[in-house]
Amino acid sequence: MKKITLPFTIIALLSLSSFSLLAEESQPTSSDTNSQSTPPESNNEYVVPKPQLSRIDALKSSLTLRHLDHQIQTLDANGETFLTLYSPSLTSSTQGCVILLHSDNEHPDWPDAIAPLRAALPKYSWCTLSIEVPDIIKRASPVQVSLEDAATETSPIELPNQTLVFARIQAAIEKAKTEGVEQFAFLGYKTGASYALAFLASNASAGSALALIDIEPTPNLSEYETAQLIRQITQPVLDYYVNNVGSEQFAMWRKQAANQRAEKKGDYIQLDSIPDRVTGKNGKQLLIQRVRGFLKQNTRQINQRSALPSAKKGLFYESPISN
Repeated sequence: MKKITLPFTIIALLSLSSFSLLAEESQPTSSDTNSQSTPPESNNEYVVPKPQLSRIDALKSSLTLRHLDHQIQTLDANGETFLTLYSPSLTSSTQGCVILLHSDNEHPDWPDAIAPLRAALPKYSWCTLSIEVPDIIKRASPVQVSLEDAATETSPIELPNQTLVFARIQAAIEKAKTEGVEQFAFLGYKTGASYALAFLASNASAGSALALIDIEPTPNLSEYETAQLIRQITQPVLDYYVNNVGSEQFAMWRKQAANQRAEKKGDYIQLDSIPDRVTGKNGKQLLIQRVRGFLKQNTRQINQRSALPSAKKGLFYESPISN
């Protein structure tokens, strides 16, 4: 067979055409180009941690395991739902209801103070409603206010999330009223105590008494500013605190503010918990006793003594024998 030899120019043209075809096939389309230049949407979606939501979910699981999930009640305030833990009075009648507010980054059954109090007070004729308090997201150093500046300050003091927290407290009060409760006391722990204090200062007729357990200012207020709120409280106040190094000034300001109250419907009682703990007794049990005694002596008490049943003497004495 005779071999056919192509001219060099034809071979070059064929090679160039093949190269162009391969290049054209490997060139991405416009849609491919867009998909490669822009990452998928899923890569732009970041998981935002929600510590409070996780904390509340863990609380629900814990209560379910302890067969206490019947205490969980969901209420609504300002269009948002929130969790409360309700425990009715365990006696035949109810003295009233204690609204409990936990500290920042905690939950309505926090073990330090809220949990033992909300569990114990129903035994002494008080129902308890422990409210979920939103976390204070924006944290900042407390504003340092001098005594002169604070004394002339006329603008209202507002706590973080104050409108929302106050709405939740009011929703809890309305819920308790549907259970026949007529008397309310407020109890807060650490920053929760600041919210309880500010609420009663703004709603003078809402409660009969206030218990502050180791009160701490919210991050946007100084200790002095927080203490001045006590001047607006006419009801009896229990100020039970841990006297650590550096807290003496804050405690003194609170006591001074209480002494400056123009109107008083009850005493201001400030107690350092350290001497209680020196006794070696259980600190939580002492806390319960302090709060229970304070409520008993400083709120309207319902007489719970029921009349003794009439006795049938025939059950105890023999009938006289007739002759």
